[in-house]
Amino acid sequence: MTNWKIRILGLVLMILGGFLFVWSVRDITAEWPQIFVGLLSVFSTAIGFGLLIMPLDDKPEVVPNIDLKVKNTDDSSTPE
Repeated sequence: MTNWKIRILGLVLMILGGFLFVWSVRDITAEWPQIFVGLLSVFSTAIGFGLLIMPLDDKPEVVPNIDLKVKNTDDSSTPE
């Protein structure tokens, strides 16, 4: 998925969570369905917010080529 699709999905989930919360508080009168819809609203809002703030790496970082050859020097600080 591209970055903008993930961000739009996060925004849609947050909006859906808000609508579910309002619906569960205002329109649902039974206790257990109100609890389940309320929990679903919190879950979808949390997942949506996580998608919005998730860091996305577009391009891999270029690691510089490091020469790993070990040089022997006579002036080492460790005694032999």
